[in-house]
Amino acid sequence: MSAQPQGDPRRVPGSSPPRAPSPRSPYAGALGPRKNLVELPVGHTAELKPPVTAGDFVGKYFTQDSLEFLRWSARYFRDDNVTLCVLLYMMGSQEVGGAVELKQAEIAAELDMDPAQVSRAQSKLKRLGLAYSPKKGSIQLQPAVTLRGGYRLIEKPVRGSAAKSVKVQVEQLSLLNELVLDPTVPEEFRGMALPGAKLPEPSSRTRKNKRTEKKPEA
Repeated sequence: MSAQPQGDPRRVPGSSPPRAPSPRSPYAGALGPRKNLVELPVGHTAELKPPVTAGDFVGKYFTQDSLEFLRWSARYFRDDNVTLCVLLYMMGSQEVGGAVELKQAEIAAELDMDPAQVSRAQSKLKRLGLAYSPKKGSIQLQPAVTLRGGYRLIEKPVRGSAAKSVKVQVEQLSLLNELVLDPTVPEEFRGMALPGAKLPEPSSRTRKNKRTEKKPEA
């Protein structure tokens, strides 16, 4: 007996066609070979269930955030509340796959900021490899640290007929695999998507030693 899986997890935010794991990819071993047919031993059956990323979580989709990244953000941006607020707002506003389809003016209005402040914050996040703009008006968040998983509808061309809408699962390793192999993705973003990537250490605060004056003796 055989069982057919529900679909191959692929990156959804971009418009590029699905790409199989390349031997050059650092995630090729983790992803393993792609198989559309699963062979079961004689007399065995399989029950197919949706993955956890399709469960009824808050907002109906599962959000996978790195706890280490949340702690790091609190430390790294402790003196930069603007960037921290913009980052958190975008993390909470991402579509399935990590894309944030909000204009800077819209984010600024929600946070009672100037659009220039949002622009500077996003530029800082891009330099750190935590975000990049695949197209104008869209921000892709780094799936290595935050990812909204689940299913999205995409238009799939069908020979001899109109395009058909199909559900595609957005899964972290497959998305990272595609990003690190995409030459159009900025180097900073690809570097942070690699296995074992390290977040920069926050700068230490300069503590000034206050001199205490001795009271004159009576």
